[in-house]
Amino acid sequence: MYLIRGPPGRRAATGSNAETGSARPDERSDVMSTDQVLPAARASERGAATRSSLLAAARAVFIKEGYAQAGVTDIVARAGASVGSLYHHFAGKADLYLALFDELENDYIERTRSAVRGARDAGVADPMVLFLIGARGYLDLSIEQRELAGVFARGDGPPGFEMVWQQRLRDWVSKNTEFFARSGEPLDEAVAIVMTGAMMLAVSELARAPDCVRARHIADGVISVLSRLEIRS
Repeated sequence: MYLIRGPPGRRAATGSNAETGSARPDERSDVMSTDQVLPAARASERGAATRSSLLAAARAVFIKEGYAQAGVTDIVARAGASVGSLYHHFAGKADLYLALFDELENDYIERTRSAVRGARDAGVADPMVLFLIGARGYLDLSIEQRELAGVFARGDGPPGFEMVWQQRLRDWVSKNTEFFARSGEPLDEAVAIVMTGAMMLAVSELARAPDCVRARHIADGVISVLSRLEIRS
């Protein structure tokens, strides 16, 4: 069997001449055998599965041991992979750590956007109310991901991670400022820093909470305090 890659509308060929049993000369250069396509697809799937397994293993090891004490051999053993495969997908332990951080950050963005979008669809227009709804979504995810969030709050990450953390904090300050500006209600820069800083600190406290009940109590308190802030410049 062949996969035909000719112009649109061209009739698919079987790959053989009905009379001679051989491929037509004018079509040989225009086809790709599934013997070539399928192994490449399978290799890509295996690569994605290996990468996912390595990230899941790194997450478990970082949660249990912390970044500094985690070993590459422990990660690959847990993933059922090899050291070579780890270095094929990642530059090393620090790269795994940053990849997990990026995944969590993307989850935060998606959760807050989804919460705000749902509120807007329900007719909510007040920017502060929308912010608090997004903040609640952010903190709810922090509670759900307390163990992973705790990995990044421990302070034992790879060299330079503190700068990455600070840059993300500045990014969130900018996002919050822009959010209010788009809503027609400019946010004082100092208030934006306080609001965003409170959220970042809350994530660390939620990660250290002894259980989800205590974590939710902290989150409720943070939302209550934020709701009383004067946001106008």
